[in-house]
Amino acid sequence: MRRISKLYENWGRNAKVLVLTEPLWSIPMSWVFFYRPVFMRSLGITEVEIGLMMTLYSILQIFLPLFGGYLADRFGRKRVLMLFDVVGWTGAMSLWILARELWHMMLAIIFEALITVIYSVWECMLVEDTAPEYRASIFSTINLVYVIGGLLTPLAGLILTTYGVEAGCRILFTIALASLCTMFTVRQIFLRETEIGNLLMKEQSDLSGFRGYRRAIGIVFKTKVIFLIFICTVLGGFYYTVSSTYNALYLTDPRGLGLSEGFASVVPASSSIVSILLLTIVLPRIRREESLLKILVFGYALSALSVTVLIMAPSGCLTLAITAGILGGFYIFVYPTIRTILVNRIDLVDEKAKAKILSLTTTSSALVNWLTPTLAGYAYAINPKIPFSASAGVLLTNVIIAFMIKTSKKTS
Repeated sequence: MRRISKLYENWGRNAKVLVLTEPLWSIPMSWVFFYRPVFMRSLGITEVEIGLMMTLYSILQIFLPLFGGYLADRFGRKRVLMLFDVVGWTGAMSLWILARELWHMMLAIIFEALITVIYSVWECMLVEDTAPEYRASIFSTINLVYVIGGLLTPLAGLILTTYGVEAGCRILFTIALASLCTMFTVRQIFLRETEIGNLLMKEQSDLSGFRGYRRAIGIVFKTKVIFLIFICTVLGGFYYTVSSTYNALYLTDPRGLGLSEGFASVVPASSSIVSILLLTIVLPRIRREESLLKILVFGYALSALSVTVLIMAPSGCLTLAITAGILGGFYIFVYPTIRTILVNRIDLVDEKAKAKILSLTTTSSALVNWLTPTLAGYAYAINPKIPFSASAGVLLTNVIIAFMIKTSKKTS
C-alpha cells in the first residue's frame, strides 16, 4: 500500500482526478455491459439483432475517433472530453431506461458511439503531465478500478433475481445514470487542460488539424513496435467484442453453460478477484519495458486457455466456468502493459502526435471489426461455441505478435 501511495504522489493532477472518479463509471457500467444482452433478449431481441446493433456501433467507431484527435488538438482536451462524455452517456443511459423497442436500443447505441470520439482524448488526459516511468501504474490502477465493478457483479445479479430481468436491468441503468452525473460534476470542477493541450491550442499548426493524421500514419508504419501494437489492438477488438456481447448469453444459454442469471455473475466476480491480486501485487512492481512485454505474453496465453476451458466445460458446470473466469483474470495484464508501451513509444517519436495516433488505434480496430458483431451473432445462432473458438485463435495469434514485439523492441 505504501508503494501504491508513493506512485500516486508522482502522478499528474488529471490522472489523480480521473482515477479517483472512475469507480463512478466502472462499477455501474460493468453491471450494465454484462447484463444488457440478457435484457435485450428478455424483450425478444435475437442474437443476430444484438450483433447488428453492435455492428452499427462499430461502423460509427470507424470515423468518430478521428474527430476526437482533431478536436482535442484544436479546442483542448478537457473541453472535448466533457462535452462528448456528458452528451453520450446521459443520452444513452436515459434511452436504455426507457427502451422497449429495437429502434430505442439502436438510438441508445448511436449516443453511446459518440463517446468513441473521446477515447484518445481520455487517454491523453490520463497520462500527459505524468513522467513515463509512472504511467504503467496509472493504467494498472485504472484497471484495478474496472475489476472492482466486476467483483461487485453479484450485487447486480441479486437485483435481477429480486425484480426480474427487465425491471432489474432498468434499475441498473438508473443507478448508472445517477452515478455518471455525479462523476461529470466532479470532473468539470477539478480537471485542468494539459500542458501539451495548451501548447497545441496556441500553435494551431497544420499538425493540430486533420493534416496531422498524415504524419501520425507515417509514424505508425515506420515504427515497428507501434505497428505491431496496432495489430494486437485490432485483434484484441475482436476478442473484446465477442466477450462483451456474448459472454453473458453463453453463460445463461441452455445451449451454452445454462447457468442461472444469479450464478452467472459469479464468473466475472472470480475474474475480478484474480485481477485485483495481480494489479496490487504484480503490476505496481513493473517499470521496465522488457518486463512489461513478458507479462503481456503471459496475459494473452492464459486468456486463450480461459476461453478454451469455457468452450470445453459441460452444461451446468459452475466449477469449470469459475476456472475459466480465474484464468480470464490474467487478461488484466494486457491493457496497462500495451497502452504504456504504446504511449511511451509515441513520446519517443513525437509527443504532439499522441492524440491522433491513439485515435487511429480505435479507428483501425473498428474498421477491421465492424462486421464482427453481426458475424459473431450468426455464428452464435448456429453454435454458441463458434465465436469463442475464434476468440481463442485470436488470442494465440496475439501471443506470437507479443513475442515479435519483445524481440524487435531493441532495434525499433
